[in-house]
Amino acid sequence: MIIFPLLVLGLGSIQDTSPTLRWPLVPDSMFAINGVASGSAQLVHVLIASKTDIPKDEKTISENDPTNSFFALTNPGAPVKSLQISFMAAGDGTLLKFGGVTIIAKSGHLMFAKEKTPLEIATLRSDSQNDIQLVKHYDSLITYVNGKRVNQTITPSSPLIPIQIGMDGWTGAIIGVAGYGKALTEDEVIANQRSAQALAKSLLADTKTVTVEAQLTALTPVPELDRIAPYRSALVAEEYTIVEITKGRMSALKSGMKVRIFRWGLLAGKKTDVATAKVGDKATMLIQPLSADSKYEKEFQVDNLDNDISALYFVEPTVSK
Repeated sequence: MIIFPLLVLGLGSIQDTSPTLRWPLVPDSMFAINGVASGSAQLVHVLIASKTDIPKDEKTISENDPTNSFFALTNPGAPVKSLQISFMAAGDGTLLKFGGVTIIAKSGHLMFAKEKTPLEIATLRSDSQNDIQLVKHYDSLITYVNGKRVNQTITPSSPLIPIQIGMDGWTGAIIGVAGYGKALTEDEVIANQRSAQALAKSLLADTKTVTVEAQLTALTPVPELDRIAPYRSALVAEEYTIVEITKGRMSALKSGMKVRIFRWGLLAGKKTDVATAKVGDKATMLIQPLSADSKYEKEFQVDNLDNDISALYFVEPTVSK
C-alpha cells in the first residue's frame, strides 16, 4: 500500500463566499481527510486539514496490510460527536469499523454487520457518491445516508475514533472522512452531504492525461525512414493491456483493458526505443486520448494491428525515457 505525505493545515476562522465548493461546511470540524482510494489497495492522495492539530506522525494515518485496510485514524485528542464518510462502492466489502460497529456494502446495500444477520441501512447509489453521517445522541448514533435520516440506529461500545476505513476487499473510492466536535443538526448534515458531493465531482473528474503501467500484447514494426518520406517522424500503433493506472484518472480506462497506443517509433529521422520492443514487455507511459489533440491526426501513423472497432485509441505525446 502507498501512503502519501500528509499536509496539516489550520482551518482558523472560515470566511466562505462559495460554500458549495468547500468541504466540510461545518466550521468546527475537528479533522477532514480528502482522499481517493480506487481499486483495492492504494490511496491516490491524502489531505488532512486540522483545527486541533492532529499529531503529524505515523499514528494519524497508519499503513496496514493492503488486503485489510486503506487507512486508520487515531484519536485526535477530543471527543468526536459526529462522523461523516463520503464514498463510492464498486462491490461488496467493509466500509468502516469503529467502537465495536462494522458497516459494510453488500449487494448494493449499506448495512450494519451484526452477528450473522446484517441490518440494512439504505440502498447505495452504484454510479455516484454516497454519504453516511453518524451523529451521537446520548448513547446511540442517529444515521443519515445521502442527507436523509434512516430508521436504523446503533449503539457503539466505545468512542467513534479510532476508526478504520476501507477494509476486507473494499473496492471503490473513499472520497472524504470528517469528524466533528458537535452533534450535527439535520440542516448541517444536508449541507455537508451537498458539499461532499461537490468534492467528489472534483476529485473524481477525469484528467487530460494518465500514467499507466501496461504490458505489450501486439505491435507494429517501426518502418525505415525512406518508407515514410518526406516525413521524418512516425507514430506506430501498439496494443497493450493496462496493468495499473498509477497517476491521474480516466473513467473509460480500467485495469485489464486492452487499448491501442500510438508511440513515436521514428522521431526527427531516428528510431526510438519503441523499435526494440517485444511482446510481453512492460512499459510505464503517460498517455492521452488520440482524439484529444488534432495535431496527431496530421502525423504519419503506421498501424498494422488487426482492426478492432471496440478498442480505445491513445497516444503517448512524448518519447519514454
